Amino acid sequence: MQLNLYESMEFVDYLKDKFGIENDAQLYGMGGGMMMPAGGMVAAAPAAAAPAEEAKEEEKPAEKTEFGVELKGFDAKGKIKVIKEIRAITGLGLKEAKELVEKAPVIIKEHLTKDEADGLAEKIKAAGGEVELK
Repeated sequence: MQLNLYESMEFVDYLKDKFGIENDAQLYGMGGGMMMPAGGMVAAAPAAAAPAEEAKEEEKPAEKTEFGVELKGFDAKGKIKVIKEIRAITGLGLKEAKELVEKAPVIIKEHLTKDEADGLAEKIKAAGGEVELK
């Protein structure tokens, strides 16, 4: 693959945006410091690293965007209802859904949005299951 200068600059900008890189030294693995000349040390390298440390402290933890629904247990009276609900959610057959429910605690579905996970959790709770979002 060959890129002209403009295309390679666009590619570098895309990578910076995608991975949240703020300076070129991070992109090329130099760790934010300056290259040392052959004859001596550079005093500016520790000073250049200090702003990077401050930036890390200011970062907030990212909000969770993917959730999983875990069946923790079920009410013995509502076991059949829970099995039916699990069948509807997962598309499993009766035997597979029964085995899955009896293996609780078990993850029913993963990689869901918050709304989808809440909706599934409410359906399972209504059938008599104990659910936790992961």
